[in-house]
Amino acid sequence: MKNILKLLGLLILFSFTQCNQFSGNIPLQFSAKMSPDDPFSSTMVPNQQFEINADKDNVVEGNGGTILIFPKGCFKNSKGEIVDGHIKIELAEALTLGDMIFSNLTTLSNGQPLITDGMIWYNASINGEGLTVNKEIPVHIEIPTNHKMPGMKAWKGTRDSIGNMNWTDPKDLENYLIAVDINQLDFLPGGFNEAVANGMPYKGRKIATKKLTDSLYYMLSVVNGNELLKGLLPTDYNEAYYNPNTKVVNGKYTRESYVANNSSDTVKLDVGIKNGIDPAKIKVISSEKYQEFEARLRHIYNTCNDTILELYARNVDKNMYILDSMAALIADRNNKWNEYHEFMNFYSQRLTNVKNADKYAILLRGYFDNKLASVNAELEATKQKMTMELDKKNRAFDTLVQAYEELLFKREKFRMETYGFNWTETGWINIDTGTIPKTWDMQPLNLVVENGKQYDRLYAYIVYTSIKSIYRMNSDDNVNFYPGDIGMQQMLMPKKQEAIIIAIGYKGPQTALGIRPFITGADSKLSLTIIDTPMKKIRALLKSYDDYATENKVEEDLSYMKRFYEEKQRQKSLEKESAFFNRLWHLAYPCSIYASDSEAIK
Repeated sequence: MKNILKLLGLLILFSFTQCNQFSGNIPLQFSAKMSPDDPFSSTMVPNQQFEINADKDNVVEGNGGTILIFPKGCFKNSKGEIVDGHIKIELAEALTLGDMIFSNLTTLSNGQPLITDGMIWYNASINGEGLTVNKEIPVHIEIPTNHKMPGMKAWKGTRDSIGNMNWTDPKDLENYLIAVDINQLDFLPGGFNEAVANGMPYKGRKIATKKLTDSLYYMLSVVNGNELLKGLLPTDYNEAYYNPNTKVVNGKYTRESYVANNSSDTVKLDVGIKNGIDPAKIKVISSEKYQEFEARLRHIYNTCNDTILELYARNVDKNMYILDSMAALIADRNNKWNEYHEFMNFYSQRLTNVKNADKYAILLRGYFDNKLASVNAELEATKQKMTMELDKKNRAFDTLVQAYEELLFKREKFRMETYGFNWTETGWINIDTGTIPKTWDMQPLNLVVENGKQYDRLYAYIVYTSIKSIYRMNSDDNVNFYPGDIGMQQMLMPKKQEAIIIAIGYKGPQTALGIRPFITGADSKLSLTIIDTPMKKIRALLKSYDDYATENKVEEDLSYMKRFYEEKQRQKSLEKESAFFNRLWHLAYPCSIYASDSEAIK
């Protein structure tokens, strides 16, 4: 398994002197990764290339988690002179069984088998000239591992022209804290993995992989779920005249005037004030190394205190037990007594520091700061990209709503003027009693579609054939349809005129149709059953109303309804995703203070 195989790289093929972590008299000679005719050249682990500036300190991290620290002045040329300028670094990591097999990295020392915990090769050169390491300023290497095996040594490797490896000159390793790649550890808050698994499927993913789970946790550094709900508009609109929320500003209906009274508002989540461990810092320490850190991290989470996390991350030069005692003190001051006792138990183990940490602590501390800034920038960029995509879709829907509002106003204006209202020049809806004899009245109407529950969406239209006008009825349940307000359920209608109810339902690609003639004012309670009907036949029926104005065409209204339905589904998906993020946010910040709590404190 990967977490067993990815151990301390003890079999190492160098092109120059090894660092102090593997101290000893390793010759200053170039050791090629392989010969030009090596039969395994096509499957050999590839080189990763970096360029560093020899005039300053540098930290390089390989794809597999190997960290190389190059202090200023650590390289010499063939003349023994300290080099400056830009240096090419090559690194190859063979940290899995597959890497070793395909690279033919056999583990034999003069014919005797060895037990390997992983291998690396690296090289430094300037203008094609191989370099050596300055004994006075050595390179520092940290290689990822999950387990420490007793009796392991560092071996120098050489490879012959046909790809055979031989490992010689073993060097003892001292009993310091062993490097651990925290990416291979379970460093997430308690219950987080389970919550992500229970939230599947997510964005088309059916399985909660480690990569997905980690990325969701890191994103909680900059998002909490509410971001997904910003800028959303209602998805149900109808004519403004019968809406109890109708308002007129500067002679125009407001947006709220068109929002149907059965349209539900999107609920924003109260995530409170963030208090706890910043996931961005956890992402950074995935390249900081401590064998014992996983056990400590559990209790760091329970303290909800970033200070303790940074205490361990920034002070790699101090003995571990000193950091344990400092963490215990912070926990005690914050009344986290259980964690205080746990850190004191760690303190009693008297673990020391990582070897050579005193020399390289400043570089690692700077590396932590730089990488934290980089991680924060990366997460913010991801959030900005997500926000821009959401804003783009929200703006597109807003444009659609504006177009539909104009259509609804034209539809209402047409009907009002036909009924005999005078619409003055001072505003859209300055309506007086008029001088034309009225042939209309406020009348109730209720329609029941008997099988409406069977359909994903269903629309019922009143077609006033006498004035060539339509009105889309409102519904809360796809069964009961009514005009106007949910409370009044009535509208202005011609008196004693023939009209038609047309109901159209959708269930996936299947369409259905129902038709019911009635007399306005005489029939106030209607019912019908819709039957499956191909859209081709429905369009043929609607074609008989082609002489109606665009705003009074059922098919034109249906085209808007389709797009509003798609938007409603998008918003439902966003609400579900937002609630998912909110659950994860609660796990990531269990000590957060919520609005209700802050009010109680006051």
